[in-house]
Amino acid sequence: MISGKENYTRSIQFQKPEYIPAILNTDLSWLSEDNADKKNYIRSLQQQIKDDIIVDIHVAQNQTEPVTTNNMKTWVDEWGTGWEDDGFGAKAEQFPLVEGYHVLDSYPFPSATNNDRFDEVDPILEKRGDRYVRASVWFTLFERMWMLRGFENMLIDPYLYEREFCYLRDKITDYTLEIIDRWLERKVDGIFFSDDWGSQKGLLINPEDWRKYYKPTYKKLFDRVLSSGTHVWMHLCGNIQSILPDLIDIGLNVLNPVQPQAMNVETLAKEFGGKVCFYGGVDVQGTLITGTPRDVKDEVKKLIELFGSFNGGYIGGPSHSVMPETPLDNVIAMYECFLEYQK
Repeated sequence: MISGKENYTRSIQFQKPEYIPAILNTDLSWLSEDNADKKNYIRSLQQQIKDDIIVDIHVAQNQTEPVTTNNMKTWVDEWGTGWEDDGFGAKAEQFPLVEGYHVLDSYPFPSATNNDRFDEVDPILEKRGDRYVRASVWFTLFERMWMLRGFENMLIDPYLYEREFCYLRDKITDYTLEIIDRWLERKVDGIFFSDDWGSQKGLLINPEDWRKYYKPTYKKLFDRVLSSGTHVWMHLCGNIQSILPDLIDIGLNVLNPVQPQAMNVETLAKEFGGKVCFYGGVDVQGTLITGTPRDVKDEVKKLIELFGSFNGGYIGGPSHSVMPETPLDNVIAMYECFLEYQK
């Protein structure tokens, strides 16, 4: 039996993994159905999923600690963005540069070299064993920019304030490169970027503008990761098919979350199978909510057959967070089916 690290590496690099890796960290407290026996059974299934990977490690910091008032949790992150969480997902509600780029004159950019930034992470890495380690550089570029300027502003800033836009983009890039370097010093196996570029129907901006304003920066970030033999993972919600060839061209190794109601999975497998490893895909918007357990298992098998038939190329998981209204029987079916491919 090979190590978890080796199996993930084989899956990502199309080198015949021994079994299908899967990341199924379903938050049971989020699910509405109240059945203790079924939830306990899911917990037992969670324990059976191979412990091959360390995920969700990050070094983001906050300016203020979260405070809960009237069931609303609020805090301010290290960039000065204010957040609210009502228990159904955090939302950015305060944007420190929303008034205009003149605010940059007094804006304090966070430091990537805070001495205590890795204090909680390093003990985890010391116990990594033979597991694959995936570190996060979340809200990588576009998301971080609009969380500073506001979403609508960031869509139009390249056209109205190109010089200032490029300055902000490059400052964020410098910060991210420093974080990447510190992860690479710790010899992580993959770095997980995130930028939601897609709606359900297509890219949020013209693909040519994306190539002009963003692709070179992503290439710089990817190059830094790839130069050490580390894998590039990226979370991109929605339909990003128009730029997927660009992302593959600059070195993307793993694409997440693969939303089947935004992109056709058969088309993705036909055009990009064997070129990028797909991670996710079990439909949280449809099948997991409205399908039967048989439907869920059929979809899992279909994804494995489509994406995993290139001597690897597939990591199991849902197409996003499992929704609260999802029947527990369908969650059970998803776990049981992926476990069949780990025996």
